[in-house]
Amino acid sequence: MPAEGLRKAVLERARAEAAEIEAAARARAEEIAAAARREAERAAAEIVERARREAAEARARAISAQERESRLAALEARNRLLDEAFEAAARRFEAAPAEELAALYRRELEGTELAGAVVKVPRGRSAEMERIVAGRARVEEDPAIDAGYIVVREDFRLDRTLSARLAEATGSLRAELARLLFGGAA
Repeated sequence: MPAEGLRKAVLERARAEAAEIEAAARARAEEIAAAARREAERAAAEIVERARREAAEARARAISAQERESRLAALEARNRLLDEAFEAAARRFEAAPAEELAALYRRELEGTELAGAVVKVPRGRSAEMERIVAGRARVEEDPAIDAGYIVVREDFRLDRTLSARLAEATGSLRAELARLLFGGAA
């Protein structure tokens, strides 16, 4: 029976080695599984953190866009009010009594050297301007002028038409409007 005993010993030894190999394989598999879990948890945490950052950035962009839209809406509203004010001023200027306009023009032209100048006025307003300049300049009607006048001389041009006056007012108010809307300097 020594062969039977040898066979049993070999089998026992083979079973013991198989159990050791199986235990080592199980331990290695558990290590691999634990490492895979840790890697999956790390990757999931990175994904969650990236999603949080992206959400925060998207929220900040949305807030910024909303603030920009709000500023633009306020600017549009203020521009509408400004346009309405200018339109009302233009209507008042156009509807001003002739005596009032004559007094304004007289004050504006008082110290102006008009020798050799041509004063251009709207159609039908030459007689009024001739009384104001009193022969110091030639007066011509210009259908392109809406209201006001233009003094043209060889060395200068003075545009006091309604459109020029409105353009000046708009330009001077633009900086103030920007300061009111956005703060600081324009």
